[in-house]
Amino acid sequence: MGGNDNRFESKRTVFVTVGTTSFDSLVKAVDTQQVQEALLKKGYTHLVIQMGRGSYIPKKSSGEDGSLVLDYFTFSPSIADYMRSASLVISHAGIMPNPKLKLYKLY
Repeated sequence: MGGNDNRFESKRTVFVTVGTTSFDSLVKAVDTQQVQEALLKKGYTHLVIQMGRGSYIPKKSSGEDGSLVLDYFTFSPSIADYMRSASLVISHAGIMPNPKLKLYKLY
């Protein structure tokens, strides 16, 4: 039981949700090495993406190589538990008249 045992560190999850829409540009953005490294540096350990009707499929990761644990799903009867357990929730800002929804870099 050493003080450096990572198995007992708290899980910090980022939950990305697009609802019932298709917002592949958001899903692609969080599926980049640059964003994932920025999240790791901020202490996040898991990335869960609710990708809705999108066609872009992110790459799952077990995190065994020191990267974020990454999982995704299309729909769920309720995302309330995902939102409650997340340390950070990323979502779109609703429907906009612009056909390409806005995506802002925050890193």
